[in-house]
Amino acid sequence: MRPSQMPIPRIQLVRQILRPPAAYPPKPSIPRPFSHRPPRFLVSHATPRPQLPFLSPISESLSSGHYRLAHFITISDRSKKFIKDTAKQTVKWTAIIWVFTTCFSIASMGFLSERQERAFPSPHEWSLYTRIKFRRGKWYEVPENDEEYGFTNWAKLYAEYAHALRRLENPSKDGHGIKELDEGEFVLPDGSKAGLDLKGFDFTEKSEEWRQGYWEVLMGMGRAAERTEGWVTDRRKRSFWTNEFVESPSNPRPKAPPPGTPPVPPKEKQIPISEPAETFWLRILTSKGFTTSQRMEAALAYGDHLSYKKLSDSAEEMYRWALDIAISGLPPSAQKASIDQKTAVLNAKAPKETITQSIVQAATSLAIHFASKGDISSALPIFVSVLRARLSADLSPNTQSSRRFDSSITATLMGMLTFSEAPYPPLPPTGNEPLLRSPEDMCDEAALKNYIGEILFTTAGSSISQRTQALNWIREAVSNAKAAQSIDSISAELTRKRKCQVCEEVGLENWGKIMTFLAADAKEQLDRVHSGGLTGKIGKIWGTKELEQKAQDLEDEEWGVMMRLSKLRKKMLTEDWDDRERKFGRIFVF
Repeated sequence: MRPSQMPIPRIQLVRQILRPPAAYPPKPSIPRPFSHRPPRFLVSHATPRPQLPFLSPISESLSSGHYRLAHFITISDRSKKFIKDTAKQTVKWTAIIWVFTTCFSIASMGFLSERQERAFPSPHEWSLYTRIKFRRGKWYEVPENDEEYGFTNWAKLYAEYAHALRRLENPSKDGHGIKELDEGEFVLPDGSKAGLDLKGFDFTEKSEEWRQGYWEVLMGMGRAAERTEGWVTDRRKRSFWTNEFVESPSNPRPKAPPPGTPPVPPKEKQIPISEPAETFWLRILTSKGFTTSQRMEAALAYGDHLSYKKLSDSAEEMYRWALDIAISGLPPSAQKASIDQKTAVLNAKAPKETITQSIVQAATSLAIHFASKGDISSALPIFVSVLRARLSADLSPNTQSSRRFDSSITATLMGMLTFSEAPYPPLPPTGNEPLLRSPEDMCDEAALKNYIGEILFTTAGSSISQRTQALNWIREAVSNAKAAQSIDSISAELTRKRKCQVCEEVGLENWGKIMTFLAADAKEQLDRVHSGGLTGKIGKIWGTKELEQKAQDLEDEEWGVMMRLSKLRKKMLTEDWDDRERKFGRIFVF
């Protein structure tokens, strides 16, 4: 019998399980479409190919925004730890930097305040806020300290002083103990009395330091108000407009404000930025407690203001008032012996103790006013008497100490580290002390000689002797001004040195004009000799060689004086630029 043709089934080998049984039934693998073949193409059954994650297709649900959001929110433990450490370090160092920055800012403000106090001393009995406002007013008066404009901002300066003044005149703050005076209506030298706050105060109970500081505030406000006359602001007081942009009777066609600046407010909304300047000077004159020198300087400042406004008669009355104030500091028995109050000429035989610095200063200002308006017959005797008083005064035993302390960085730091406040500087003289002569007064003497020489040459006419005398006065003035610049106390301070240089410049300019006039006169005489006629015949007889030599010498001297004047002006200009560059190169200028 033939064997059966039935297929013999293959024996399936039992495969050893190499993996432990899963706790849950395995999911059927889903092969990738492009790598999967149907069973009919397979010769034998085999397990699917291993599927790798990067070869697996992205499902539709995972490609949605939910997957991306979940992936973003899901942070590993390592990332969480890094974020926590970073946040802690950020908070820590932010707090440290903030503390150090705050401490440094407070220390910087204290350091700057201490330097300002040393440069611009304020009375210690004032409150801190008043002292800060006073120092800021002094600070802004230095042009280089204003970074916005580069020159003195008088509007800001006036505002700072105004804050200090309101507190000083407030009895509940820094003005405790002052009394307001009511002495009736006050009439100005020019007869006006309307629109001025002329109230005065009695602060004789206050200390001398308090009075000195109060006087400096009033004088500072007077200087600021004098320069801001006609300026206006609005209710917010954030902007101000100078008088050239404001319509007024003296300026019917004002300029348009520069581009970028706010327009000028309407006339009904305009507010004057300051009170009239004479308000503050008259407050000094009508108050009780100021020294003779302080009241006299206020009167002289008011007189200069009136002279600038071309009110000659009113200015003369104010200068005479200043002279009366200076004389009132003397005992009644010595007032008539020291000066003639009508002519303001100092008595040559007056005792030296009756000639004070205040009298000399007031008399000099009055003489300058007489000379400026052409009354040289009244000015010349005063100049001569003042110069005689200065030259005959006793020598000063020592120079006057400066009212400014060392405001350098080293001195300021030492003062802060030792917690020692700089004492208030010595008070200036009262003006009633006898006049003393010091080497620094050579420049003032040179200025007086310049005035005397100018007047003598102007009134010389055809007098050759008076012309020669005037020329000698001018030459001596130039020599004194030049010699004064070599004094250590003057050469070390640019302001005082510049005063002497200006005096020398004026003297050289007068000298040059005199030589020009004399050289032209000599040439004219020489031309008359060469022109013929009786004068020419007489000149030919006597010869013209001497006259020609004289004209040549005068021209040479004129050329030499002009060269000296040119060199001096070039030197002054160079020093000015160097000083400005040095100041603008510094952060703070004291």
